[in-house]
Amino acid sequence: MSARAAVAVALLLACAGCTKKEPRGPGRIVTLDTGVAGLSGLTLDEHGAFWAPGEDGDAVVRIDPSTFGVTRYAVAGGPAATDLEAMAWVDGTRFMLGTETQEKARLRDVILDGRLDETRLAVTAVGNLDYARWQLAAPDNRGIEGICHVDGVLVLATELVETQRGRRWAPVGMFDPKTQIWTAHRIGLTSKTGKLAALDCRIANGSIEALAVERHYGVSRLLRFEVPQGPEGQWIEPTIAADLSELISPLPNFEGLAWMKDGSAALVTDNKYRGAPSDPSRLYFVPASAIQ
Repeated sequence: MSARAAVAVALLLACAGCTKKEPRGPGRIVTLDTGVAGLSGLTLDEHGAFWAPGEDGDAVVRIDPSTFGVTRYAVAGGPAATDLEAMAWVDGTRFMLGTETQEKARLRDVILDGRLDETRLAVTAVGNLDYARWQLAAPDNRGIEGICHVDGVLVLATELVETQRGRRWAPVGMFDPKTQIWTAHRIGLTSKTGKLAALDCRIANGSIEALAVERHYGVSRLLRFEVPQGPEGQWIEPTIAADLSELISPLPNFEGLAWMKDGSAALVTDNKYRGAPSDPSRLYFVPASAIQ
């Protein structure tokens, strides 16, 4: 036997019985059977079904709440070369979606209004999130990463980061369609590298409470904060509701979040890395007992 063959046999023996590490978490983990890669964003409709957009911009999926079966809906009418990065159910068959593009130094990203029929989600542009409100421009591949609809208003989280007051901050905007008024705030980030990647919100005691994902390589946290409804330009201090890096292994890339009525959270993984799918898309359920 040659030396090269001997090395090959040794490697095969060493890896005998080796298997890929199975995902671990504090709650249920569901592997999704879907041909739509790069799910980014998550929302719940009135029937309890999950919805998630594919970041390539050509499809969204409905995930059955009982069977977790996946139905694909084509997206029609969206602007060219635009990624879908966030999705919020509004009412009936209506959704709002946040976007980003690969254009460098952008001053805005488009917000889409989606209407569902039997086979597709027809979208139209209804406005923009203008980064000039924070005196910022968006780099390529960073934009509107979270959107939620609650009490008639939209709250939007961005992947942009700025350093002020000796720490890192992320722009968060609120839009009231009734008054057509935008309100620009900043939320403090809790790590040296993390950026906002998902958002959901709800009404509690008359206030808008939000749960967001802060993530980067090795960083994955749920942040909890209250969205101010007063003057704009407020600096929001969040609390770390859960450190997912301590609860989940191996740590996936969470880019969608649904805050459930019982206080638990569902998170969807973005399975695309450098343009190609890696692991299957999955839903991770984090029980309310693990969220502060």
